[in-house]
Amino acid sequence: MKKTTMTLLTVFVAVLIGSGVAAQESTVKLEAHGGIGLPTFDIADAAEIGPLGGVGFWYTPADSRLTFGAEFDFGMHGGADVVDNNQTVAGPDVNVYHAMAKAGYLVSAEPDSKTQLVLNAGVGMVMFDVDAPGADMESYFAINAGGKLYYALSPKVDFVLSLQGDIAFTDADVLGTDNAWVWPLGVGFAIKL
Repeated sequence: MKKTTMTLLTVFVAVLIGSGVAAQESTVKLEAHGGIGLPTFDIADAAEIGPLGGVGFWYTPADSRLTFGAEFDFGMHGGADVVDNNQTVAGPDVNVYHAMAKAGYLVSAEPDSKTQLVLNAGVGMVMFDVDAPGADMESYFAINAGGKLYYALSPKVDFVLSLQGDIAFTDADVLGTDNAWVWPLGVGFAIKL
């Protein structure tokens, strides 16, 4: 895990150093999106794919390819099927809350282009609320990596496709795994304020 994080960080810094800056004004975007939360690897044994909604706030300084933001997502996951006394029953539902601070790099940010591609990475928390007797909401440190594709519908409104990956460093005694991979995948709109 440490090697993967260092590799991603090195690539991110290399891209920043080797890139030019497109002339642009500073922008502030408020984003709303909806889609699915996709649990993978061990956490998929406890939670199924479920609907997800979220909001984001992004700031891009003038004449910069860097953008900074915060995103909050909420996913509702049904419990995965488990075998109990030779019967298959649904496990408890799991609500997942994602709160991430992010930095992004505008891969394509030409002033005349209607499209904008952003690669992002971040840190924050992922909270798991398991609907089971005696279960408390558990919060864990998490990292994020992903990308966003914006398409300008007007000078003030963009359509956005957001593909994110959040990795929470969890307690194996609570969730059955020491890292929970949940992918917020969504589409929505961003309004330039």
